Amino acid sequence: MLMDHESLHDRDHKRLALFIDKVAGIQLPAHKRSLIESRLRKRLLATGRDQFKTYLDWALSDTGEQVMLIDALTTNKTDFFREAGHFEFLMQYLQQRLVSEPHKARYRFWSAGCSSGEEPYTLAMVLQNIKEDYPHFNYSIEATDISPSVLATAQQGIYHHSLVQPVPIAYRKKYLLRKKNKQLDLVKVSPELKRNICFESFNLVTGNFATMGEFDGIFCRNVMIYFSQAQRQIIITQFAQALSPQGLFFIGHSEGLSGQQFGLNSLIPTVYQKNE
Repeated sequence: MLMDHESLHDRDHKRLALFIDKVAGIQLPAHKRSLIESRLRKRLLATGRDQFKTYLDWALSDTGEQVMLIDALTTNKTDFFREAGHFEFLMQYLQQRLVSEPHKARYRFWSAGCSSGEEPYTLAMVLQNIKEDYPHFNYSIEATDISPSVLATAQQGIYHHSLVQPVPIAYRKKYLLRKKNKQLDLVKVSPELKRNICFESFNLVTGNFATMGEFDGIFCRNVMIYFSQAQRQIIITQFAQALSPQGLFFIGHSEGLSGQQFGLNSLIPTVYQKNE
């Protein structure tokens, strides 16, 4: 049994940090040691291991446990309508394009680092609302994350009622269904929204961006803060290549980039457009 006072040895921390950086781009600096230990203890308990060293000896060579280890060390923070100004901007932008390009058949969007699904479902609410005014407007959303546990939550589309408070009342009435068991206080995303979203696993560090196709809008918000500068450069370059002409790229307000370096123009803070 693992003793609560046992600490992660420096050499074990270093080999774990190197592995996670290489396969997932997640940085595990020394000042996060207590958080790392806390999350590792959960995996030791789940797998019946009793020491950090013996667990890592096994986990770093077992592909199945590697997935669970990455999952355990991934930080997932998201909300419905987080940084709501992005969705207001997107709505205005799309309404203008739908008037100027009435024959464009379909718009594709990517929620990269979608976590437990609040971002792609928010995006779907906004897009579905636009479709009511522009019936010829069709859309699809690719929602990806590296963590299997949050993807499972996202695919279910069931949330505690307290989590949907940021959703405007009008959207709640249209797109969120109350579960029959009132004591659980849960809501479920409507099938109307879910049918336009594809959830799948994708690793932004090792994944093949070419397989994702071309997008009219990419949301990668508050994700790249966990990567090294070199990894951010590579990832943003690939995002820019995946944008269609005039496509939009959204990043988090805690992040920043020099858009011109990647062939992107800044439209408003944290929103960029691909050069034509």
